[in-house]
Amino acid sequence: MKINWADRILLVVYTFLIAIVSLALMAIAVGIIPFAGVVEYINGIQYNWGFAVAVFLVSLAFLLASLRLLFLRQRRTNFAGTLIKNTELGMIRVSISTLDTLVQKAVRGFSEVKDVKSLVVAEPDGIRIRLSMQLMPDVNIPEISQAIQKKVKEYVEATAGILVKEVYVYVDNLAALQRSRVE
Repeated sequence: MKINWADRILLVVYTFLIAIVSLALMAIAVGIIPFAGVVEYINGIQYNWGFAVAVFLVSLAFLLASLRLLFLRQRRTNFAGTLIKNTELGMIRVSISTLDTLVQKAVRGFSEVKDVKSLVVAEPDGIRIRLSMQLMPDVNIPEISQAIQKKVKEYVEATAGILVKEVYVYVDNLAALQRSRVE
């Protein structure tokens, strides 16, 4: 579960305050702080309208923080690195690494590609794929790029059943021709 920064701060402050109250109660229980002194201090507090409002606001803040932290875990969360697809029979989870493997397989089917690095980015309504490729020399880059985009999109959608919103192709380099050595 991923907790946002505001909830983290709330959790730290809330836990710190509860720890202080717990330590004070333990000190009273074992006699470090005399119970009679605590009772005398509480009896000495002037109860007026301002004090009542302050106690009410502090109590309300603790109640709201408690409820917020209690129901924080109730949010529906996705497993890290998975993409969800709902069907009429239930939920299907496909890991991002599985989708990346499908992308790699689709691209490696092209003999014009010497090397490829891929990144699959999950979004709520599909995925975006980023490819960084090294192509063989003397290749028509626009043609092969479009063919790869089309094949990757069709293959991933047909195999995993997940919408591919974009296939971004970056041609990083052309492979150098390896000349055979004559000895």
